[in-house]
Amino acid sequence: MELRHLRYFVAVADELHFTRAAERLNMSQPPLSRQIRELEEEIGVALFTREKRKVGLTPAGKVYLAQAKRILAQVDAAKHEAAAVALARHLRLGHGTHLPDGYLSGVLAAFHKEAPHVAIDLFESPTPRILKALRQKRIDVGFVIAPSITTGLVVKPLFCDRLVIALPEGHRYAAAPLTDLGQLAHENFVLCRRYEDPGYREVVEGICRDAGFTPRVLQAVDQKQTALDLVAQGLGVSIVPESVARRSPGVRVRPFPRPVSPVVTAVVWREDARLEAIAPLVKLAEHDAVHLSAGREVVVNDAALVST
Repeated sequence: MELRHLRYFVAVADELHFTRAAERLNMSQPPLSRQIRELEEEIGVALFTREKRKVGLTPAGKVYLAQAKRILAQVDAAKHEAAAVALARHLRLGHGTHLPDGYLSGVLAAFHKEAPHVAIDLFESPTPRILKALRQKRIDVGFVIAPSITTGLVVKPLFCDRLVIALPEGHRYAAAPLTDLGQLAHENFVLCRRYEDPGYREVVEGICRDAGFTPRVLQAVDQKQTALDLVAQGLGVSIVPESVARRSPGVRVRPFPRPVSPVVTAVVWREDARLEAIAPLVKLAEHDAVHLSAGREVVVNDAALVST
């Protein structure tokens, strides 16, 4: 007996009509009838009653139908589970440089304990590049600054990181009172290039605009860490997430004179992604975000933003 015999039997049992069952199976009626007779001969019982223009299930056929459907369902489930395992053996993950120290490595270490067979490819880049790679299916999941356009994506906010002013240690406002951001209006700014990280530039320029000036950007870079390296060398000032600034020697971090909106970090994946391959990682990311908030001034946002 082969699985196709069970599929043929279930089709006829569902239709109670050999011709319709044959059409459903994309085959002709005579071979189907022959296959059913061979099945009945092999198991030694009649599965159908056959009268003129009428087909019915025998009591034995009814019992056999329930078991046949159970077997076929188990076979299909095994196929899907095997496919999911095969997919889950390789996960492509994008992440930005704005993540707090130790956060991503902690998530990956915990994930490796749960799924030691999964190989992970890491792709480090600014948020816009990660989102582009995600939409192009070059990566599976990303840790990014929460995007404003979420069409086709699932966005799960993890935590909020406040923005700070980064100054060289020897800067006059490194220790002196900074009561108005406008005091920096004549400073040189070091920021990410607009096309590399447009969302970040828009936020920074909006903050400066509210303070009455447009930042004079004389150094434009790819990464926020590069911006901080230049700040440390005295080449300008910058505005960055606090978690990035904290790991930069030679940089003095100052809070804003007035509150500004924080940066929201989120884990993002495509709506059409196989969730079973991503769900364990997302769960660990949320878990570690909660623990992160316990030791730092980070606000955890556990609301899920799903595109409409």
